[in-house]
Amino acid sequence: MSEAVKPLKRFWSLVEDAPVLDLKDSNASIGEWRGVKALKFVKAGTAAFINEPFHLQAFRLQAYVAIPEPVGFIGLIFGARDDSNYELIYLSPGDSSDNGEIQYDPVMNGSTTWQIYNGPRYLAYTPYQVGEWVKLTIDVGQQSAKVYIGEDTETPRLTISKLQHGEVYGKIGVWGYLPGYVRDLTIEEISSDSQPIETVSKKGYINEWRVSEPYHSNSQPEEWKWMEAVTEENGTLNINQLYSSEKDKAVQIKSFLTLPEETYSIISFGYSDELRLWINGEEVYHGVWMWDPPQNDGRILPNHHMVPVVWKAGLNTIRAELISKETVFGWGGALKPGI
Repeated sequence: MSEAVKPLKRFWSLVEDAPVLDLKDSNASIGEWRGVKALKFVKAGTAAFINEPFHLQAFRLQAYVAIPEPVGFIGLIFGARDDSNYELIYLSPGDSSDNGEIQYDPVMNGSTTWQIYNGPRYLAYTPYQVGEWVKLTIDVGQQSAKVYIGEDTETPRLTISKLQHGEVYGKIGVWGYLPGYVRDLTIEEISSDSQPIETVSKKGYINEWRVSEPYHSNSQPEEWKWMEAVTEENGTLNINQLYSSEKDKAVQIKSFLTLPEETYSIISFGYSDELRLWINGEEVYHGVWMWDPPQNDGRILPNHHMVPVVWKAGLNTIRAELISKETVFGWGGALKPGI
């Protein structure tokens, strides 16, 4: 009679067994916070991976984290395809009034994407005091994740119904942005809690686009090459998912709208970082919206800007140029024609 296979469970202190970590260019090192040794991050947006891939139907990822200053972010990585594409969920002090934030922020082609994945489906508030050690727990399924803070692992603070990288497999790790500490990382195989993906209506958005190959914003290509692309579940066209982001890198996007008669509407749209927008060849908007605290956070909000438009009877063309300025945080746009 064969013995039952025991569920996998692994533990890394991240201090004594630091050599198992692939630190990349994180400059992470062993530090100490409130009398406890831990792995310390100081750079902006860097990751350290466990040198071993995992492919489990469901697992619990857990670690203790601390953020010593009012601004900082510390989190856990899973489903890492490579150094530039992985699922990321992190904790931050938020507004520094004991009201922290949990953010789902999938990294795509080297860029975080929280400006694209914003709102209550991807962000939740949780009590957190700057400097305290707290347990961060993520229960990961094949397409979803639940996030817990502290000792309560029964009531999730945030539920992600659809992980953007798809089926979860690959390396796990830890991540930091500005000062942060993490220790005692564990992965434990758990029973699969398969949940249907929650569908969201994208009605009202332009959801089908043609996207050009990228180019430098000061030198358009002699020959345009296009690919078909569709928006994310929230109606946003995510350029980070298509191309790596570099300063002043640009793409053009276009779509078409056929109407039976001349129609007046108010179009609404959001974007990051710089946008030029043409309707039937006429420029109707040019602006910049990017991370510039405290005035701007650069989140892509579909009703952020509004412009009146007169559509002609027949075929109408929507064309835009999206330029990356920040190189991180999110590159894309969303548009509602108002019809």
